[in-house]
Amino acid sequence: MNTLTWKDFKTNLDLYPELHLEFEYGKNQTIFPNYHITEFKLANIQSVDCGGKSDSWSEIILQVLEPKVEKDTEAMTLGKVNSILKKVTTSMDIPEDATLRIEFGNAESAMRQYFVSEMQPKDSSFLIHLKDGKTECKASVSCGLPKDVVTFPKLEKTSSSCCSPKTKSESAEEPAGCC
Repeated sequence: MNTLTWKDFKTNLDLYPELHLEFEYGKNQTIFPNYHITEFKLANIQSVDCGGKSDSWSEIILQVLEPKVEKDTEAMTLGKVNSILKKVTTSMDIPEDATLRIEFGNAESAMRQYFVSEMQPKDSSFLIHLKDGKTECKASVSCGLPKDVVTFPKLEKTSSSCCSPKTKSESAEEPAGCC
């Protein structure tokens, strides 16, 4: 899934300051227009996948609070959001390539982080499409997990372990596998 970056978001803020920022998630559901942007979080992630490969990246997480009651109002403009961001960027340096995520939850759904799959101007609005992510195995070749696996088999206890320590006779160049 393609996901958009902090730079993509900032560019649109500058291009369309008069448009109203709206968020769409699920099946054409939208966050109430009287939402509140509560927090900006910068997360620096360092990971090691099941094949032993290291990776690192940054994510900027924009937390949006939906009030319990929808009010008949317009959503804030991108110009207003931009003025908020100017305060944020005096406190933290956000890498241009940071993955943009929106953190949101309401009475019907638990709070979680969504990927931003698309941003588009639409009439007097600027619509951000939120998508759920999915778990993936980044090391499927060295791990041995087929790429098209969606569910995992039931794990059962056995007397042997795929993660037993390697002996000196085993090749050091062997892929790390799932452990």
